[in-house]
Formats: sequence, structure tokens, C-alpha cells
Amino acid sequence: MIGQLLTGRYLILEKLGTGGFSETYLARDKYLPQHPLCVVKRLKLPAHSKITLSTARHLFETEAQLLGQLGQNYAQVPMLFAYAQEQDSAYLVQEYIEGDTLNTWLNQSFTAKKAIELLSSVLPVLDYVHSHGIIHCDITPSNLIYRHQDSKIVLIDFGAACSEAHANPPLLIGTPGYIPDEQCLGMPRVSSDLYALGILVIQLLTRTDPRQFKQDLITGELDWQQYLKPGSIPSNLVLILDRMVRSRVNDRYQQAAEVIADLTQWQSSERSHAHRWSRLQQTILPVSTILFAGTLISQFPKLHQSYDQTFKTAIEQLEQQFFPPSDNHLTMLRELSIKPRIDRLMIAPNRRVMVSVGTDRLLRLWSLPHGKLLATLAHGKTPITTLAISSDSQYLVSGREDGTLQLWDIDRGRLLQQFRGHQKSVLAIAISPDLKILTSSSKDNTMRQWNLQTGALLRTLNTPISDITAIAYPSSSEKLITANHDRKLQVWNLRNGQIERTFSGHTGEIVGLQIVNDHTLVSFGKDRGLMWDLKRETIAQVLPEESANSIMVSKCKRNIMTVHSNGTIRAWIPKEGKLVMQEAGKLDNPRNIAFSPNHDYLVSWNANQPLRFWQIHDRTVH
Repeated sequence: MIGQLLTGRYLILEKLGTGGFSETYLARDKYLPQHPLCVVKRLKLPAHSKITLSTARHLFETEAQLLGQLGQNYAQVPMLFAYAQEQDSAYLVQEYIEGDTLNTWLNQSFTAKKAIELLSSVLPVLDYVHSHGIIHCDITPSNLIYRHQDSKIVLIDFGAACSEAHANPPLLIGTPGYIPDEQCLGMPRVSSDLYALGILVIQLLTRTDPRQFKQDLITGELDWQQYLKPGSIPSNLVLILDRMVRSRVNDRYQQAAEVIADLTQWQSSERSHAHRWSRLQQTILPVSTILFAGTLISQFPKLHQSYDQTFKTAIEQLEQQFFPPSDNHLTMLRELSIKPRIDRLMIAPNRRVMVSVGTDRLLRLWSLPHGKLLATLAHGKTPITTLAISSDSQYLVSGREDGTLQLWDIDRGRLLQQFRGHQKSVLAIAISPDLKILTSSSKDNTMRQWNLQTGALLRTLNTPISDITAIAYPSSSEKLITANHDRKLQVWNLRNGQIERTFSGHTGEIVGLQIVNDHTLVSFGKDRGLMWDLKRETIAQVLPEESANSIMVSKCKRNIMTVHSNGTIRAWIPKEGKLVMQEAGKLDNPRNIAFSPNHDYLVSWNANQPLRFWQIHDRTVH
């Protein structure tokens, strides 16, 4: 290969390495000015390989598709330049990253500060990759490059990657010591990548080969902490790493954003503590002066009563300043054990009915507040992906993975209509304000509108390449607002079926849309929330960082509630033309949440917990 001119364009300079079914070479692009360096990856099976040629070709083509999908819009994933076939072999040509793999760090001193910096650099990359439904499956020091140009960490080698929706790769690919049990069984999950990253950081901190770590015979957890020097890293970092590398999938962080949130909260609390201590030191002298003055004043009976009040007020102010009251304004009212386990849940606007989706893929209606089963809506064997309830609590719409939608009568507990037309999974549903039109989006890159009463298909709209993940109706049914995976918002004119306006501003995936009034929209992203003035077509307000990492967004007439990956619940209250934040409480492991329509109550549940009903105290949400 050395000296070969691939496709008449890429001059092969030297061999960089060999993988399970490929060889990697450094090359120069002869077509571009200054002949920049690039990387050529050649499909090549070693002798006596256990991988068949057809399997290797499939993996190679998959890697090309993933790089083409991910690398164009993200600087910490290499760009794909070309995919070519020549002389009965296939080639990938991709961006050359000038830097060093983390293998060079293995024998260096590695501190807690460096560990946090590494996690803070790599976790957003994994979050980006996972948001596209992709699991890398081979997070190792060899596949992370410290780029000299900007000191960023770049993730390379997607040869083992697979789709989250079809996480059953044709063979086990990964590096021993970095892959968890479920990946060994051929069932990788998003958290498998988080496990591997946790192991990598632990390896750097302990300077121990991860294959030396043993599982406890009783708990099944790794014994990695015995390799740490006592007090070498903060206990909070130990807890975060320990949760990343838990043996059971459900015990681990489920998303990179959850780890980021815990890291951010910890660092923020550390900074806040340091800042408060500094301010407390500055206040010690004035308070000491007050105490000394109190000693003098106490000698004068006429002034003693005045001093008592002054002293009490000063101490109360000091306590409020440095020791604020707890912000947890939730009260758990009751627990309800429901079988089978619940995957999804909504509360109807009338607050009298709760709708659940079980692991058996059936819909069930429950009475509130007693939790009595009203009806089981048995239809379809494919998973339910999304739900919507009409504003009058009369209709329930369910979207499924096979592309179908069902319209249910909630009062009677029966099927009214079935909508067919989507070729792939339904992503989002919205019902128009006048209750006449149902709009749905799908992974087939279409958005369809149906007559809610007759079931007739009214229109099919071709959507951008990126999946539409949220739909919102303004007060008028002639407009529609959508959000998609490429972090953009579209305003649709439903008279002509065209996109009227596109808004850009988010740097993270948009997770929720809420219409505030006729001309104001709030979009919540993994980066933060943005308030839009739809009439002026501009950003009206950038919400604080506390609006980031929301996993649930709910709106009622008086506020917008967000639940975040670290468990914090926040109320966003309109005040002087802005949304002002108030803390409303905190939950442990908030995987699944549903709010009552007026935000007086919420329901939370996890895989191993019963449903829990909570009251949100009025003083936090008015």
C-alpha cells in the first residue's frame, strides 16, 4: 500500500495500525491545496479471522455511514471525506487528527482535576453520539485522541458501533476490561459506553490495567477502589465513577447528561461553598463588632431592649444569608404498586384519569386519586413510543413503533380510529387547539395530518433529514412549530404546507417546546432554555444555565415546570416579561415523571419502585 495512489487522489505515506478487520494508513490528498494529511482505512481480514468477509463488509459500511452522519456537524468526531471501492477492497478516507491517543497518558501522573477535565470533555461527545441513536462500543485509550490544536478530546474508530434501536451486533467487538456484562452477551446499551469511560478514568487514576479488577462474589461490583491511594480523589468523584461502572445496567447512569449534571452540581456546590466561606470571613468582623457593641449596650438598661432586637435581626439576616432554608417543597402523599411495570404515564387535564403504558405494551386507564383500574386498552403488539391527550380529556392518541396511531375514547375506554401511513416509528404527536386535526411525526422523515374525527389523511409533509422530536400548536391551528435533532426550530404555514421560518440558537438537543402565549415560545434544550418572540422572529430571552438538562417539561396557565437529570424540579414563572426561576423540590433518580395539569401534583416512578404521588406546595409555584 505504501506509495499507492488510491482512486488517483490519496497518496499512501505510512501504516498507522491494524484492527480486527482493517488496516489504517496516513495519506495526503493530492487534489486539495497544500496536500493536507488524511487517514485511509482499508478493509482487510487477517489470516484465520473468525469474522466472515460479508460481516466485515457490513461493519465497514456501517462505520462509513456513521462517520458521514456524525462527523459533519461535530468537531470532536472525525469527518468522512470519501468511501471508495478499488481492486476488490473497500476504503474509508477520513479527517486526520493531529494529537496523541490517551495511551500516552497511561504511565503519567493523573489527578482528580485531570479526571474531571477528561470527563467534561468526553461526556458531551458521547451525549452527541447517543442522541443519534448510536452506541460506540469501544471506548478505550486507543480510540480517544488529545488534539494538539485545541486540547479537545476526539472520539475515533466507529468500527464496533451499532444502532441503539438494533443493539445486537453480529459479533462481539470490544476491548476486554472495558466492556460490561451486557455487551459481552451481545446486548450493548448506551450505558455500556459510560461504563467503558468510567473504567478508562479509573485506569488513569489507579495506573492499573482494568483486567486486574475483580467482581465481588456477592455484590458483583468491581473492587477498583482498593487500588486508589487513600484521600487521593474526592469522595464525590468516587461516587460518580462508582455509579458509571456498576455491574447491573439499571444501577448505572443511563445517559451522559446525567453524569454531566452530577459533575456540574458537585463543582457548583464546591464553588458556592468556597464563595460562602469567603463571604462569611468578610462578615465575621462586623458581626464580632455587633457582639462587642452588645456587651457595652447591655450595661445600659434603657438601651437593652433596643439592642436585643438589633442583635436578633442581625443574627437572623446572617442565618438567612449563609444557611438558607431547604428548597425541597415536595410532600409524598402515597405509593401505589402497579403491575406490570410502567414505561410511560400521563395525567389527563381533568385530573380524574391517569393513562399508563406497561411493559406488556398495553394501555391502561386509572382513576385518580384512588388509583383504581378503569380499563385495559388492548390493541397492537408493537411498543408505544408517544402519547397525547386532548385538552378536553376526551381523546387519547397513542403512537407506536410500527408507524400506526390509535385514537381512544377515554370515557368509554374503546378504540375509535386507527391511523396508518407512517412507514417507521412515530416520534411526536400534537392535537390542534380546535380538536379537529391530529399531527404526527415519524422516523420516515414525514409529518402527517389527519382528521381527528374521520381518520382521513389530510396532508403529508416532507420534513428535514433530522427527526422531528417535538410538535407544538400556537393558538391558531394554521401554524405549527416543530423541533428536530439538528437543534433547530421550524414554523410551518399549514395553509401551504411550507416552512415559513427556521430558528437557530441551541447548541444542544431540544427536548421540549411550550407555547406561552400567541407570540411567545419557549424551547428547552440540553444546553439551556430559550424564549422566542415569534412576531419579531428573534430570541427574547436566554434562560439561566439552570434550565439545561431538562428531562421533562410541562406547562400550565401559571408556570412552566422542568425536571432535570440531577433530580431538581424548577418552576419558571412569568414576571415583568421574563421567566423567573423558583426551586420546587428535588427527587432521587427521576427517570419517569408526570405532572397534574395545574402542577399541584406529580407522579414519579422507577423500574424498582412503586408509583409515588407527590404534592407540590403552592408557595413554590404561584
